Amino acid sequence: MGYEKIKLDPTQCTFCFRMDEHDCYELRKGICSLYLSDEEAESINQQEKNQLGESHVMYCRNLANQLLNINYFNKVSFQEDIYSIRMHERDCGHYVFTDGQHRTCIAKHLNFKSMFVNLENYPRDFSLFCEACYEKWEEEKENKKLINKILSVFKKNKTKQRPGEFIDNEHMKFKNEFIEKLK
Repeated sequence: MGYEKIKLDPTQCTFCFRMDEHDCYELRKGICSLYLSDEEAESINQQEKNQLGESHVMYCRNLANQLLNINYFNKVSFQEDIYSIRMHERDCGHYVFTDGQHRTCIAKHLNFKSMFVNLENYPRDFSLFCEACYEKWEEEKENKKLINKILSVFKKNKTKQRPGEFIDNEHMKFKNEFIEKLK
């Protein structure tokens, strides 16, 4: 499998993330921690002392500061590392990841207009869709069956849960202003 180092605008891309409330503060609490004031984040940090991992209020804030301090998004040399951002474009138009979901999500939330990534570049003779689009297609197919149409009339609670893989613009709220520095 080959990758090509490219520059892309994350604000103009749609990503299929494989995260849940254990991987993301926004999915756990409904707001990205990058959008909290320093005081709000510190207060939550004090309240959630036992909360650990990628969904902790400080996880993306600390990672974002580290990335900003080393100018990560503007240097192609970081994509030569074993922990580079590696993604794959699908025929549905979405990008999926081998590595770098949080870094890419941070770049999109911080409203970076460009970043370097490694994009899969091998040719294939078949269509490939992201898991979220495939899941939607499967659900639509099931909903078209007569028995499911009949049963749907009797279902009271039709709340749709976020799938395990999801498309960012459908489940996350992105702001349009650039955030330079976090505490």
